[in-house]
Order: sequence, then structure tokens, then C-alpha cells
Amino acid sequence: MNYLNKNSIFILLSLFIFNACQDQAELTMERGIQYYEWNKFDLAILEFKKVVHLLSDKNQNMDYEQIRLLSQAHHNLSISYSKKGWNQEAEAEAQKAFDLVPSSENRTVLELLQEQAK
Repeated sequence: MNYLNKNSIFILLSLFIFNACQDQAELTMERGIQYYEWNKFDLAILEFKKVVHLLSDKNQNMDYEQIRLLSQAHHNLSISYSKKGWNQEAEAEAQKAFDLVPSSENRTVLELLQEQAK
């Protein structure tokens, strides 16, 4: 029994340390993705907007991973807005995502939204 308790405490402590090491913006992004997967688009939008807000404070000193995360937040906002039928907002967020990280995925979403607007 003592062995089981020690292992349980070690596992819980390890999980706590792992989660504590993750950046607040990353955890917020994960929450937003989970809400999106549950079709709770309003809550997902709030979480993705919080990521944008958290990273906008670091705007001048962002490293590549933070820029990538910010782009992903705009991308996810774009998709969430599109699910709600808010096409203008979706296109604006897709443009921001593409401006930050001009990937083929961001470009495809932007082009699809622009095509829908026509």
C-alpha cells in the first residue's frame, strides 16, 4: 500500500509540474480547442481571444513559438466564427493568421473564406 501511495504522489506531482511549466497561453489554447470539439463555439471564441490578448502584451518580444501560437489563435477564431456564420469576422481573423504565419493551411482557409464572400 505504501508503494502505491508513493507512486500516486509521484504521478500527481509530475502532472502538476508538467502543467505548471506550460505557458498560460498554451493552456488557454487547449481549453479553446476542447470547447470547439464539444461544439461550444462561444466558449471556444472566448478562449482563443484570451490567447490573442495574452500574447498581444508580448507583441514586441515574441519568439517563433509565440508567433506560431498567436497565428493559431487567429486561425482557430476564424474557423469558430465561420461555424457561427460570422463570415466577415472569420475572414479578418484568417488574414491575421496568414499575415503572422503564411502557411498553406492559413492561405487555404483565407482563400475559402474570400471565395464564400463573393
